[in-house]
Amino acid sequence: MQVGQKLQETAGLFAAHGIAESRLKAEFILSRALNCHRLELPLQQNRELSEGQAEQVATRIKRIIDGEPIQYVLGDMEFMGRLFKTDSRALIPRPETETLVENVLACEDVWSSQAPAIVDVGTGTGCIVVTLALERPYGDYSAIDASPGALELARENASILGVEKRIRFMQGDLLTGVKSRLLDVVVSNLPYVSTAEIETLQPDIRNHEPRLALDGGPDGMSVISKLVPQSFACLRSGGWVFLEIGEDQGERVRTLMKKSGFEQIEVRKDLGAHDRVACGKRI
Repeated sequence: MQVGQKLQETAGLFAAHGIAESRLKAEFILSRALNCHRLELPLQQNRELSEGQAEQVATRIKRIIDGEPIQYVLGDMEFMGRLFKTDSRALIPRPETETLVENVLACEDVWSSQAPAIVDVGTGTGCIVVTLALERPYGDYSAIDASPGALELARENASILGVEKRIRFMQGDLLTGVKSRLLDVVVSNLPYVSTAEIETLQPDIRNHEPRLALDGGPDGMSVISKLVPQSFACLRSGGWVFLEIGEDQGERVRTLMKKSGFEQIEVRKDLGAHDRVACGKRI
């Protein structure tokens, strides 16, 4: 079958199954099979798919129809201009988390130190800590996750992007066991979706992404409420915490941070003008 015909057929099939962005997902699947950019597909429309390419496309179509996120089906996701390996071991990197990383990179106070000690708590794919290590090579980086699978995925991404020797990977429950007054930065994208809200998420998220990385408890704040005081205890004087938060959690997180002892607290917005990043300093 020719590429153009298969593209139309696949987009129509996805639409018939109620799959959002049906044309776009069809384009991604066909372009990956052809090893070309999605925007180059019009130049390939009269090309015949090989048997191997057709089999690959058919397998991926079935996975999409079965509800898997396309990022898991394709096996990677772009984050701040770099491709990160993605699979069911960890949450898919999202644009909101780019806002978190950009806020850390923009904090001149952090980077005035020669080798700031930075820990990424709940590292998942490793997209946060790996990006920081690439953008600021002189940092002293650690990554923590409760999930052995997620931690291994983060290691794989660090290896693919060439920074595996500059990051320590540790399995653990948040900052439990980390020595006090040791860190310059705690950065984290923890679960912040309420348990009830998970049932309202899109099926590909609800049924395939790890619940451990989504479920923030009855009010979405259970895990964040543990990390904030832990962060204060583990930070040196002058250290910072940066957290990704839910769009309705800004004031609650601000209050929690103030109660824990942080100063210079700010809640910053993402590109959609939603509260997304909370940061504070230990004086």
